[in-house]
Amino acid sequence: MDKSFLEKILHGFAEVAEDETGAFRLYRVPRALLPELGVRVNMRCYHPAGGELRFRMKEKPVRFKFRRTTEPDHPLFINQTVFPVGVFHGDFQYTWLALLEGDNEFEIKPFPDRTGLMHRTQRRFNPELTRIILPPFIDLRIVDWEGDMEPPRPGDCPEKRLLSYGSSITQGAYGQLGNETYPAVIARELGIDVCNLGFGGGATMEPAIAEWIVSRTDWTIATLEMGVNVFNRPLEEFRKMVKKFLAVFAADPLKRPVFTLDMLPFGEEFGDNQEVKAKAAAYRRIVREETAATGKPWMYPLEYASLIQASDFSTDLLHPAAHAFQAIGHGLAEQIKHKNLSILN
Repeated sequence: MDKSFLEKILHGFAEVAEDETGAFRLYRVPRALLPELGVRVNMRCYHPAGGELRFRMKEKPVRFKFRRTTEPDHPLFINQTVFPVGVFHGDFQYTWLALLEGDNEFEIKPFPDRTGLMHRTQRRFNPELTRIILPPFIDLRIVDWEGDMEPPRPGDCPEKRLLSYGSSITQGAYGQLGNETYPAVIARELGIDVCNLGFGGGATMEPAIAEWIVSRTDWTIATLEMGVNVFNRPLEEFRKMVKKFLAVFAADPLKRPVFTLDMLPFGEEFGDNQEVKAKAAAYRRIVREETAATGKPWMYPLEYASLIQASDFSTDLLHPAAHAFQAIGHGLAEQIKHKNLSILN
């Protein structure tokens, strides 16, 4: 297996490493950075979060073998037994494939001869590009592949890209489909690409990950979700964390637009606990205040907490139910559109 070819067809990953069995594990952050990041980022960085394989097919089918492993020490958020993998040709859905525990081998056939018609309605991706969209939460490895493929050509994918940092909500907890996380919905509505850096339990705003994100030149705009994974911190400590984190983006020499998000409402806020309600309101106010305090015209707070209602949550009253990601993504995309950013034109 040619690791260098695999790296050329992957999207949304920072590094590929071979495990003890010869299968390839995919990391969304460089492994060298992991010692500087929290334990939850280390646990979730190899979950795909909607990362993709993108390639052009020739005349014959291609085959991929994926390995889904269990994580007894790091349970997922739901009792899910089947994880769907999406197969798209450009923007057009072809099929969904179920990833069962263990090794799964899939054959993907060449696209039917309708690309001429689909080119007329192409919005983001060339319909001659095959996209395998991976699930949000799963320990997935690539065991093998075969077939005549080539990496994406210039113009096959959008040049502009949203990068989204955040918690399990950003990663897509309680959702099954990698293309239906709220960052994926935002990107689809804006007509751009997406890179998901959501980490379940791991949005702890380390300066090291902020510096790595800013050092990247492959994104156009970013969203930063802050608060929910550090809600146990005192208010002043949280303010210092937000200030330090945002300072890195405020110093971005490319001055790329950054949109800050605070917290969706959660369980105890739906009850009568006034102390929790007051602290949550203060957390949200701190994110808005510290965004403004950067003094940078490319830093924008977005309204986040009011985008869904209590019945849109899962039973843990923390994570949105699967259907709610559409409303969240649409609401955030509309706010971004209203900024009339020239960089997105």
